[in-house]
Amino acid sequence: MSEYPMTYEEYEKRVTELFLKLYPEDKQNVAKERLQQLLEKEPDIIEGLYAETCFRYDSPHLYGETCKKVFGDYLLESIPVNTLNLLLGGKIE
Repeated sequence: MSEYPMTYEEYEKRVTELFLKLYPEDKQNVAKERLQQLLEKEPDIIEGLYAETCFRYDSPHLYGETCKKVFGDYLLESIPVNTLNLLLGGKIE
């Protein structure tokens, strides 16, 4: 098994922080509530995103050397955070 730059707990915390950062402060409670509802329905969603990120990290033969950057904020925002945002319906008005 590989050693990853983040544990699952660190990943979950960082992805959640980056997700909430998408929203203005006055909308973050609504975003937190929506995320919590999603996690109640699909408790393994972030774990699945972590597994996919780890797979990318371990796969330079598929993704090139940029695979070693998948735990950086830019790629976390691009893949898992955007996935959560899409699942939750995008912008909160």
